[in-house]
Amino acid sequence: MPPTGNATTAIAASDGSPAAVSVDNDKSQPRKTSPLNEDFEKLVHETLIKWHIQGVSVAVVDGDETWAEGYGIAALPDVPVRPSTLFYTGSTTKSFTAAAASLLVDDDEKYPNIKWTTPLNQIIRDDFVLPDEYATSHVTLEDALSNRSGIAGHELTLGRPGTVRDVVRSLRHFKMSKEIRTTWQYCNALFIAVAHMIEVTTGEWLGEVLRKRIWDPLDMKSTFFSLEDAQKYADSIENDANLAVPYAWDEKTSQPKEIPYCDAVLSGAGAVISSVLDYAKYIRSMMRQSGPLSKAGYAAMLTPRSFCPQMLPQLNKQMLYTLGWMSSTYHGEFVMLHPGGLEGMTATMIYFPDRDWGVLVFCNADGPGRETLAWHLIDEMLNVPQSERMDLYDVTQKRLAQRREYNATALQRLYPSVLSPARSLSLPLADYTGTYTHPAHPDLIISVTSDDAPQLSVLVTGSFPVRMKLKHVSAEFFLAELFCFRFGKESDAVIKAEFQINAEGKVARFGAAVDFADMPDTLIWFERST
Repeated sequence: MPPTGNATTAIAASDGSPAAVSVDNDKSQPRKTSPLNEDFEKLVHETLIKWHIQGVSVAVVDGDETWAEGYGIAALPDVPVRPSTLFYTGSTTKSFTAAAASLLVDDDEKYPNIKWTTPLNQIIRDDFVLPDEYATSHVTLEDALSNRSGIAGHELTLGRPGTVRDVVRSLRHFKMSKEIRTTWQYCNALFIAVAHMIEVTTGEWLGEVLRKRIWDPLDMKSTFFSLEDAQKYADSIENDANLAVPYAWDEKTSQPKEIPYCDAVLSGAGAVISSVLDYAKYIRSMMRQSGPLSKAGYAAMLTPRSFCPQMLPQLNKQMLYTLGWMSSTYHGEFVMLHPGGLEGMTATMIYFPDRDWGVLVFCNADGPGRETLAWHLIDEMLNVPQSERMDLYDVTQKRLAQRREYNATALQRLYPSVLSPARSLSLPLADYTGTYTHPAHPDLIISVTSDDAPQLSVLVTGSFPVRMKLKHVSAEFFLAELFCFRFGKESDAVIKAEFQINAEGKVARFGAAVDFADMPDTLIWFERST
């Protein structure tokens, strides 16, 4: 639905207190004006419509000034987004996990055994076990926080019911795809392992550690580590905050659909719920290294540990991963950043320390549309010529077209030597249905569906709406079209899949390359239980 044009504005001083006007203490300098002007508001409204975003909150930190506005809808039909609106901030949580870890590293009196180079297995020995003995004893705190553990992403595992400890103990059932410290591989479960380590070491929930040691000192009163706490705060009459509702775009009906808040075990990987006003205080403290971390802690957060691929088209220079942050250069300027996303909620935080300038954009929709707004403000701040600015929508559409073309070649790529004519299935379709289990992944439910013709489909149980459509190739070999979001009509990937039949002539196992990003040729095997 189109935005309603209900922007609200907040101007805050560096300590977060409201201010009626922007104060300029240096009369010799030109007075700063808000970049969130009428031209930007027009761009926001165009962006919300083009990218099917319901609402967005934006903040710009410029020296001592913070400008923030809300645009569009936090909850249909008419609840507006405000600067104080709360959003899940996804993987931006990782920087807080690293910051909390730095406090333990600093405290030689209480935690003399915890250093960046300390193997996690030495701290949470019974819980932190990897499939490789060498990796188990050598993956350190900084390895986990910089995505260089050798463990593939295994993203589906976060959807499995359980506790933080359960996620950590499931690591022993993962697949190692690389030697440690050789390759950057994004792994949420390793940040959850660090969260568990902090909780075991301190005897406190990570949300409480963050509240006492980081958020309270920064006066981040609208930042939370649980949905229940965020909802309670948003329902209070003592503030003007509200909680954004997550939405997904239904491509069949061309309408937004409200979706549930993510209930996966996210912890140190993605559990934070906050406002752009609170995050403005956080990135200002990062830029100025003004506490609550130590100087050594800030230095550690900025130090690159691994090379990561180019994930943002705006950044064509080498990207580096530090501890829960990414760094690069943009038009010759050093930049620190991290995106975040859950289904129906996405966030971006970016700052330029040499400029004492940063931007935050939170929204209640999927996709990179919010980046359009962030990088427009950056380009304006750096006076980037129009000819050198990127049309992110155009880039994204081209990438989608390339993905379609790539997926269309899946049969030739994944099964280059398949015989013709193909061999038939050994058993009737119904004999392949049932529940399939894995010690770390959520259960799979395989059933027969009928669109144009009967075929097998796979539903991944748990917190994520992942499903697969199986297309027969030959014998027990299949292509699996993988759909990672609720209402998308196009598959996100096409992967290998296979059934195995036991000596009794019954289907015993199902394998699929669900970790296709890191291990496209490795099948994860699920045992049939019913």
